[in-house]
Formats: sequence, structure tokens, C-alpha cells
Amino acid sequence: MNISKDTLYSMLHIMAQYGTAPEEGCSVFGVGYDCAFLKLKNKYLVEQFGRGMSSEKFVIGPFGSGKTHFLRHYMEMARDMDCVTSEVKLDKSIDFTKSLTVYSEVIREIRTPLYREHGIRILLQAALEKACCQVKDPTMQDTITNAWVTALDKVDFRDKTFGIVVKKALFARLNNDDAIFSSCCRWLEGDINDRILSKELNIPRIDKSSNNLYAKYMLLSLFQFIRQAGFNGTVVCFDEAEQGLSVDRKKTEKILSMLQSGINAIVDLRNGSAMIMYAFTPDLVEKIKSFAALQQRISSPSGRGFIDGNILAPLIDLTIREPLQDLQNIGRKLVSIFYNKFAGEVKVSEKELLKRVEQIALGILEKEMSSSNRRDMVKSVCTVLLGLLETDQTCVAAAIDPNDTYEAEV
Repeated sequence: MNISKDTLYSMLHIMAQYGTAPEEGCSVFGVGYDCAFLKLKNKYLVEQFGRGMSSEKFVIGPFGSGKTHFLRHYMEMARDMDCVTSEVKLDKSIDFTKSLTVYSEVIREIRTPLYREHGIRILLQAALEKACCQVKDPTMQDTITNAWVTALDKVDFRDKTFGIVVKKALFARLNNDDAIFSSCCRWLEGDINDRILSKELNIPRIDKSSNNLYAKYMLLSLFQFIRQAGFNGTVVCFDEAEQGLSVDRKKTEKILSMLQSGINAIVDLRNGSAMIMYAFTPDLVEKIKSFAALQQRISSPSGRGFIDGNILAPLIDLTIREPLQDLQNIGRKLVSIFYNKFAGEVKVSEKELLKRVEQIALGILEKEMSSSNRRDMVKSVCTVLLGLLETDQTCVAAAIDPNDTYEAEV
């Protein structure tokens, strides 16, 4: 991913304030997992997606360990390989025990390659564009596109009604029937219990008591449609935020039961080409390990973990790092990207700043070893880099102090 000076400047501002992963550009700022991403790309996005296979991974680490960055890096890589992605934050507002709620969030956050907008409408439009581009002859494009939409009848969608509504939506789009297209999108977004809407689309209304079952089938059908539309596959990332899954025991057991059901469905899905990634904290993973039905699902073969080189291991543990080296690598990467864009606009040498950055890392660890160290490092270095651009260069060079830089405010 290539970024402009203006984009980098905006990213530095956001990271200096919050120290969190930017929504765009995580593949540019990634540190320490180049080999892991290459293996994930080759094994899953190329090999398994090419065979229509689906899998799941669990990214583990405390808050501030880089889970969100890892997920977004992987999604950027997936979109570059023509995959559709969706990032769902599992905060307190998302009831993970309700499959329809989860499905609706996945649909709302759907992002199609080459588009910045999200949602089912963009996905449907992109699918039509893909079909149209199958032939270069303009006189044949409408014929090919209509034939592809018609052929969706032959797809063995996990939920037949999903396939019917998708087909209606695509034909409505082709015929510029905005009313029907909008109604279809409403249903595909999760409004499946509305009697009037179901009657308008001439499909059976789904009773609320069946929402969980049908939502699961609809999600699997979504993956099948994306593959049928010519995309490489789908990557969905569930990111636990603000301890969104820290609930009472009864609800936890229900979540784990649904998680097991979802994993089984993904593994059994054919011609879906989907990767589901969950970013969880260690305490939740311990609960998963104590849930008998999930124990073997998340155990590593022969005891070898992902970081040890076992690409098939379901758990990716981000806590296995050397703290000082990790922080210094973060600083070096930020400095390298900065000088690649702004070398001609600063007077402090890259070599000099790198020495200061290493001292900042030492200062952070000497103050306190915690899960917030990485965010402190990002804030500190980005603050310094912005200072090099926004204030007198020689003064900034003299002001870099590892004992107070990481406490600077923006």
C-alpha cells in the first residue's frame, strides 16, 4: 500500500493522540510479523481459498498488544488480493449471543476491494461490474451479466431465500428499479422478520424464534455469493473491544456454544473461501480452553504454536515478544517511513533520531512494564516526528529526551 505525504501526516496525528492502529495503512506500519503474514497469505488466501476451503484463527493478546493492527494488516493484504473484508468490533453494544445482530454488523462493515465505502449495496454493484468485465466487447456485456445473474439459481446457497433475494437485487439494479433494490438490501442487511417487506419480495417471513439459525445460514450464503461473484474470498475479523465479551457465566457459556457452532459451520462450508479471525484477550481464551466442546478446536497440533512455525495452529499469540526489541522495532519502522516521505524537510539526521528512539524505548520500559507500552511508544515517536515538521528543527533535536518524550501531549 502506497501512501501520500498528506495521508502519512494525518496518520501521524491520529497515532500521536491515541497510539492505536490507523484504519488505513497498517500494512505499511507493520512490525515483526512479515514472515507470518507471508505464510498466512500463501496458505489461506492462495492455497485454501483457491480450493474453496474456509478456516478460522484466534489472535490472542492483552489490550495494547497489537491485535487490531494485526487484523487490519491482514485485511489490507486480503483486499489487495481481491478479497472482501469486514471488521466487527465486539463492544458492549453488540450482543454476540444473537446471530442476527452479528450478521447485520458483518454486512454493515463489508468492504469491497477498490472501494472505500462499506455495505451490501457496494458489494452488489461491484459484483455486477465484475460480471460485466468478463468480456471486452461492449455489445456482449449486458448479455453476459444477465446470464451470470440468472445462473445464480444453480448455486447451492446454504440459505435458499438469500440466493433469491440477491438475484432480485441484482436484476433490480440492472433495471434501475431503486425501490426493489432498496427493499432487497434491507432484507440482506438483516430485516428478515418484517411481514410487509417479505410480502413485497414474495418470500417467506422468518419468525423471530428462528433468527439465530437463519442468520448463521445467511452468513454462510454471503461467503458463497462473494466467491460466485468472482472475488478471491472473504475475511471477517471480530475484534473484542472494551471487554465487550466480559459477561456473566451463563451468557459466556452461550457465547462459547455459538462460537463452537460457528466454527463447525465454517469448517464444513464448501465453496465459501472464508477466513474468520477473532481477536481475544488471554482471559477469554482461557474460558474457551475450559469449554470442553472447543478445547480440541483451538489446540495446536503436537503442541507447536503458530509463532513456532506451525501455520495451521489456530491460535496466534501476540504476547510472545521481547519487549525492548519490540518497542525499538516500532520506533525504527515509524522513523523509516517518516524519512522516506519527509527526508528533505527535516534537519535532524535519521541516524541521530534512531538513537533517540532507542532511548525512548528504554525509558518507557524503565518506567513500567505493561500492555500499554506499545501505545506509549507509538504516541511518543509520532509526537517527535510531528515536532520535527511543525517546529524549529534544531530545537527539536536538542529537546528529544527519552525520560519525558513519551509523556508529551498533542
